[in-house]
Amino acid sequence: MTVDPAPEVSRRLARRLAIWGGASTLAGGALAVFGSTARARAFGQQNAAWGAIDLVIAAVATRQSTPPTTSKLRRLLWVNTGLDVGYVAGGAWFAQNTPDLGGRVTPEQARGHGAAVIVQGAALFVLDLTHARALSDRQR
Repeated sequence: MTVDPAPEVSRRLARRLAIWGGASTLAGGALAVFGSTARARAFGQQNAAWGAIDLVIAAVATRQSTPPTTSKLRRLLWVNTGLDVGYVAGGAWFAQNTPDLGGRVTPEQARGHGAAVIVQGAALFVLDLTHARALSDRQR
């Protein structure tokens, strides 16, 4: 009988997401407060926000009473991988086009926010792809 790898892959993903989220929150928070430019502070703010969300997602994932099945987790990770590509593209668009959001952000802040979204999307892409492939490789 084959053991379903999804519970272990899910735990590993939650652990790695918590580490990334914690690092993003701490480093981003420090940069948001102590950054020497508006761009750096915006970069920090955006990373801190994404990190906090990652920590919540990791916490919820570790408290699931029923672990996901391989097929459900694989499908979720592949969908997330596609979304991650969208985050990177959206961050690049934001950094390049520097919208002012109705006067709420300067071009420098927009560049910082956009760059942070690129970093976060790319990191999540690597996490999601790595774990989706781990489930796919075990199915062969």
